[in-house]
Parts: sequence; C-alpha cells; structure tokens
Amino acid sequence: MPTANATVRNGDPAMKINTRFGAQEIDPNAVIRFPEGLAGFENLHEFTLFHEDGKPTVFYLQSIDDPDVQFPVVNPDAYQVSYECVLSDDEEALLQLDDSDEVAVLVTLAQSGNQDQGIHANFMGPILLNTSKRIGLQKHLNQVSGSVVIRAE
Repeated sequence: MPTANATVRNGDPAMKINTRFGAQEIDPNAVIRFPEGLAGFENLHEFTLFHEDGKPTVFYLQSIDDPDVQFPVVNPDAYQVSYECVLSDDEEALLQLDDSDEVAVLVTLAQSGNQDQGIHANFMGPILLNTSKRIGLQKHLNQVSGSVVIRAE
C-alpha cells in the first residue's frame, strides 16, 4: 500500500511517496494545492505530478494526502489537440492568475473496459494549474464540441 512520509535531507524537508513506479522524492515546493479538491476527491488538496522515466508525455497527478489516489494526465497540446476553455472570474481568482501564460491545461486519461476502444481523454473535466503559484482546480464543463480517442498501437 502506498504511503507518504516526510524526511529531512541536508536540513531541507523532503517528502517521499510510494507510487506505481516505486518511491518518489517530492520537493515540498513542487506540491500543487487544489483548494476545492478534484471531482469525487474533494477532501484531497495536495498533489504532485510525476512521469515514468523515459516517458514524459503521460504524467501522473498523485495525491500527497492519499497516495492510492492518482490520475494519468496529459497536456492536449502534446497530441496536437487544440483545446481551450473560458474561466469564470471566481475560477481566475481561485487560481490567483496574474497572466494567462501561467495556466497549464491537463486532461485525465481512462481506458475503457474494452482495450480495442483505446484510451479516452476527459475533456469535460480539465485540470487547470497555475504553474507559478502551484494552485490547481478542476473545471466542470457542460458540453464540449467533438471528442478525441488516443489509440495505442
């Protein structure tokens, strides 16, 4: 069972969490705070992003509070998918945005029960990150025009 614990190295606090790829050391300055949590996980507020060595296109957004909770995420741009969403004033305030260049957009991935149907990206609940202040939120959209399926070969 994955666990999180704090360790101290050279006087600087560091965090180690066990992941599907083994132990990962987390810089406390790299923790992303989600004030409202994520859909279905509203009680979890601190996450980190990591990727498997040699595979920097799929990242894992993993809870620091409960390391059993992790989501594979991608930046739609990495797959040449043009994707935009408009933020409300409240969302912009929650993210503490000073500049739109501070926002990174990620979408979660899920594999359907039938492997032949590929991996699906959830464009209805994008994850928005203020990259400079390490604050995130999950936006809930009512509709998206079009859909994308990424097929692994």
